[in-house]
Amino acid sequence: MKPWLVFSMLTLVLWSVWSPLISLSTQAVKNPFRVMVFESIGFLAALVPLLFFVRLGTEYPSQKADATAFGAGFFAAVGTLTIIYAFKTGGRPEIVAPLVSLSPALTVFWMWCFFGAQLTYVQLLGITLAIVAGLLLAR
Repeated sequence: MKPWLVFSMLTLVLWSVWSPLISLSTQAVKNPFRVMVFESIGFLAALVPLLFFVRLGTEYPSQKADATAFGAGFFAAVGTLTIIYAFKTGGRPEIVAPLVSLSPALTVFWMWCFFGAQLTYVQLLGITLAIVAGLLLAR
């Protein structure tokens, strides 16, 4: 099996656990920012083993790479905050989680806009069906 596929499947499994955990923790506290703080601590704890395996070095490939990585972290953090509020304001996990899991369809749109991704009609149909499914879930 190709390494990228293994990592993709691991991501799928790990992220599928993330949403229910966020929902449970959000329901248990009054202040949603507490959830964000402890999630961030968990994120940092996951990075500790990397310190033993990865050398960052003193040279960076480019400021653009650093800026885009920072942007990715920023959008991930704000996305985490918005899903916390989705749960905190009454969103049910069985609705919110699949709805936000439609992000790949939007990701494909961004890839088309910024990188000129080529899509087949079958892929466009799949994206359209995913969006329709999300709209049906939200009703």
